[in-house]
Amino acid sequence: MTEERWIETRRGGLFFVNALLIFPEVMVLFPLLTRVIVRAGGGLARLAPILDTFPTIAEYLLPRIGWILLLPIGLVAYNLSLERALVPRLALALFLLVHLVFLGWTVAVWTGLLPPVLPGGPPPLGSP
Repeated sequence: MTEERWIETRRGGLFFVNALLIFPEVMVLFPLLTRVIVRAGGGLARLAPILDTFPTIAEYLLPRIGWILLLPIGLVAYNLSLERALVPRLALALFLLVHLVFLGWTVAVWTGLLPPVLPGGPPPLGSP
């Protein structure tokens, strides 16, 4: 009798779904972190399509539909309650952290604690 593969189990399938649900946030994080580093060093003072497109979309969408992050957060929490292996648990914990950071930023914008601008954005028009 052959052993069932992990990805073919309920836990593995849920992990796969959670890995897909983290993708939009990863698409924002890489250009966001790159623009923070580049602009902190004094580079790219103007809008750069490769660095600003996804963060700009996130700045617009998250304050409006950020509450949807509650769904993947709940799914990750459920998957964490099922998963016993260390490596998938660590990945799920990272997924949960990323979802919570994006939800936290959304709530901070809703409450007025932060402006609806992600870090590293270009300076406002007309500034030196």
